[in-house]
Amino acid sequence: MEAEQKSGKGILLTIGWLSVILLTFNLIPPMLLFFPICIGVVIRRDYQEDKLGSAMIILGIISGITGWLLGIFVSNNFY
Repeated sequence: MEAEQKSGKGILLTIGWLSVILLTFNLIPPMLLFFPICIGVVIRRDYQEDKLGSAMIILGIISGITGWLLGIFVSNNFY
């Protein structure tokens, strides 16, 4: 029963890392920065993957800030 309840780990990881990548390239608004943070917290708490969850949280924050700054740079220099 335990394995059946925790079968969503793969989809959580996929959505989390995809949101980190999309935040980096400013393809989703930085206000959606909470996706990788929330998924990282769930991975840490429910799946006991401390390193993976922490990495997703930290890289989510870094990629959100990087994407936001990249968007500002591109809009100021090319439009």
